[in-house]
Amino acid sequence: MPIEISNAIIVILTTLILVLIFVIIKLNIQFYREKKSFKKKMKVLGEIIVQISRDKSGKGNQIRLSDELNSKLKAFNSALGSDIFELNKELFEILSKNNLA
Repeated sequence: MPIEISNAIIVILTTLILVLIFVIIKLNIQFYREKKSFKKKMKVLGEIIVQISRDKSGKGNQIRLSDELNSKLKAFNSALGSDIFELNKELFEILSKNNLA
């Protein structure tokens, strides 16, 4: 009887070891798949970050150009206002010389 019990224990332990080996192999396969999926997701996120950086850079350039255009428009507006003022002044001088004002 002790031989039968020890044989039964050996069979149970062997079965348990085989089940555990199977579980370890399955977990390794699942880990590999998850790792592969994670790498794909990281690659996509990296591409998104690069695209956002390019968009940000482009928008920064647009803002800089817009600021430059705005400052030029202010300068032209100031010069135009000054020219209009000078033309009005000349017009009033001409009118006052001719006593039309």
